[in-house]
Order: sequence, then structure tokens, then C-alpha cells
Amino acid sequence: MGANTAFTVTEQVYVPPARAWALLTDWAAAPAWMPGVSEMHAEGPLIAGQTIDFHAQGHDRSCTVSELDVGRSITIASSQGDVQAYYRYELDGDGGATRLTLTADVVISEELAGMADQIRAAMAEADSGQLSDFKRFAEAAP
Repeated sequence: MGANTAFTVTEQVYVPPARAWALLTDWAAAPAWMPGVSEMHAEGPLIAGQTIDFHAQGHDRSCTVSELDVGRSITIASSQGDVQAYYRYELDGDGGATRLTLTADVVISEELAGMADQIRAAMAEADSGQLSDFKRFAEAAP
């Protein structure tokens, strides 16, 4: 793990990689597996630089697709004040199963450097269950 990494989790999801990718990037379905997200949507095709709007914990927010390798990996970047978070989802698999890895990195301003460990711990607590939730969602999806 890098110095900025809050957590890395991996989950074996028993759906083909193309199906896992389609479900992972179906923003409207994200509330079914993303903790705290009640609504998510984006305009236009999935491309690097795309803005994704979402509603979480009572607030309207947005994030950006910062890196994209269609079918293989996507990094979602978001910023809240002095904290920038990067969630990288990587897919690997063939046949009927996909190994999905989520790595969350955080970049914190100098002003908040003393809180870095607490911020990383809070991210891990909030989101390290995402992939197990996604697994349940993907394997049950019609």
C-alpha cells in the first residue's frame, strides 16, 4: 500500500467480468451497494473526465472519472475541502467470475496532515465494505 492508501479490499464476484463492469458503472444502481449514497447519475457516455453527481448523507456532491480503462479499471476522484479521495476499482477475471479490487487513496493538505491517520481510518470504516455489498448486489441482479 502506498503512503496515501486508506485501504485495499478484494472480492471474488461470481458474475462474468463484462457483467461486473456493466453493473459497477451503472451509476443509477449505485445506491444498492454504495454506503450512504441515495442517488447517483451522470450525463453522456462513460469517459475520463466525466462528472458524476450524487446525493450522500444529505448533501449533493460530485466526483470525476479521473482514469478509465474500459472493462478493466476506473478511478473516481472526489474532493471535499482539503481532502482529495481516489477510489480505484480494478477488474480481473474470465468466464463466470471476476476478481474485483478497490483501492482508496487520499491526499490531504498540509493543514490537515496531523489528521491524516484519522481521515484514512474514517474512509476505511465508511467504504471498505463496498465490495462485499457490490458482490451481493451483482450476484443477485436479474
